[in-house]
Amino acid sequence: MTGPITIQVDDGQVQAWFDQLLGRSQNLGPLMAQFGEVLLENTQDRFLEGRDPDGNAWAPVKRGGRPLIDTGTMRDQIAPVSGADFVELRATARQAAFHQFGTKPFTIRPKGKKALAWPGGPGPRKSVNHPGLVARPFMGLSDEDRRAMDDLVERYLAP
Repeated sequence: MTGPITIQVDDGQVQAWFDQLLGRSQNLGPLMAQFGEVLLENTQDRFLEGRDPDGNAWAPVKRGGRPLIDTGTMRDQIAPVSGADFVELRATARQAAFHQFGTKPFTIRPKGKKALAWPGGPGPRKSVNHPGLVARPFMGLSDEDRRAMDDLVERYLAP
């Protein structure tokens, strides 16, 4: 008969891996910056696709053409901002919120003139009743965004 069996485990490699993981998890700034780039790219792609973050097509525009893409100004004025523990996607174009959330009907009045007029219009007017804008959300987290962010986290924290 033999004596007891003893197994010794050297946990040095495991401890080193946990130390690396702890170090990477204390500085998430690079990961947040990567999140911002993914969100920016996917948001700009939605302008080309004419879809909201949930995959729904934007309402068509009455004058024809593709919604939110005439000049590209709004799409080009979106930028990520990130720090050690946050990421934001900012749309700085003046009209961004109106398109993201839509508007109620409103009245347009001249600011520096006595009347409003435009080419092909009905002639000078003291005011025009605008029917409001339909919401065409372009900002938000899509399922694709979430999957991409999950992949980035796995790669960032991998040994």
